[in-house]
Amino acid sequence: MAKPIKYHPHGSVLFCTFSVEEGLLLLSNPLCLAIIKSCLAAAQFLYPITICHFLAQATHIHMILVVKNPDHVPSFIRHFKTESAHMLNRILGRKKRTIWCDGYDSPLVLTLRRALLAIAYLYANPAKDNLVSSIDDYPGFSTWKMFQSGCLSELYTRLRRFQFFPLSPKQHNLKSYEQEAQRLTQESTEAFPFTIEPNAWMDAFNITDPAQQQKINDRLRERISHLEQRAATKRLKDSRSVIGGSRLISQPLSLSYRPQRSGKRMWCLSDKRSLRVSFIAFFKKLMATARAVREKWRQGDASVRYPPGLFPPSMPKLANVYRA
Repeated sequence: MAKPIKYHPHGSVLFCTFSVEEGLLLLSNPLCLAIIKSCLAAAQFLYPITICHFLAQATHIHMILVVKNPDHVPSFIRHFKTESAHMLNRILGRKKRTIWCDGYDSPLVLTLRRALLAIAYLYANPAKDNLVSSIDDYPGFSTWKMFQSGCLSELYTRLRRFQFFPLSPKQHNLKSYEQEAQRLTQESTEAFPFTIEPNAWMDAFNITDPAQQQKINDRLRERISHLEQRAATKRLKDSRSVIGGSRLISQPLSLSYRPQRSGKRMWCLSDKRSLRVSFIAFFKKLMATARAVREKWRQGDASVRYPPGLFPPSMPKLANVYRA
C-alpha cells in the first residue's frame, strides 16, 4: 500500500504523533527514560528540528515542531524510531521485530488557536488517560518542566545499541531498571544537548512580541488546567482514580497490551472552516500533480519535476544492466 504523501513546507507548524505497535514500552522507569532521552538528543543532533513541546506516553509520542528543513522531519523521526526499537528489542531479547507502527501523523496547524489547543491537548493527555491528575505529577518524559522553568536545553547521555543486553523476566522490575540505567550512563562517554523552543510556533504565526507571547503561554496553562479539571470531574463521575506517579515509575515493560486506536490521519488542523476547506482543495490538487509526475517517471520521462514541498519517491528502475 502506498505511503501517504507528506507536506512539510518551510516555516509550518506540525503536530506529529507516532505510536508503538503493541505493548507498554515508553514507560516512566529510569531505563526507558534514558533510552528516550538518548534517542531524542541524538536525533536532534543529527537532524536539527525545532521542537516546541514534546511528551512520551507508554504507547505513543506527541510533539509540536516548526519546520526549518523539511527533509529533517522524517529523518529525525526515523532515527528516533530505529534506535529506540533496537534498544528496546535488545532488552526484551527479541530479534528483527518491529516496535513502531509504520509512518507518523503530521497535520499542518493552520491557525494560532488550533496550535494552542493542540499543545494543551498534548500536556493534558496524562490526566485525560487517568495516569496522573496533573502534568506537574507526570514522571514520564515531557518538556513541561523545561517549559515551566525556562531552562530550555539539557545534556543527555548518548547510549549505543551494543551496550544493551536482554533482561530476564525476574529483572523486569524497578531496581533492575535503575541498575541498568546507571550502568549504561557510567559506560557512556558521549552526550548531546536536547533543546526546545517553546515560543517558535508563535513566531511562525508572526507573533514575536515577548509580552504577547507571555499572555498566550498564560492562556495555554489555563487551558491545560481546565482540561485536567474536566478529566478529574469525569473520573469522579465514573468512580475512577489515577494510576499515580509511583506506580507508573515501577511499571514493567509489557508486550501484552493492545492499543485501541481510532480516528483517521488529518491533513491539517484549523478552527476556521474556510481555511481548512481551502487547504484541503490545494493539497488534493498537489497530490494529483504528484501522481501525474510519478506516472511520467514510470514511462521513462524524468524531465518533469516533482512538486515543491513534497518528498519525491525514488526514481523507478526502468531497466536492468545486462552483462554478456
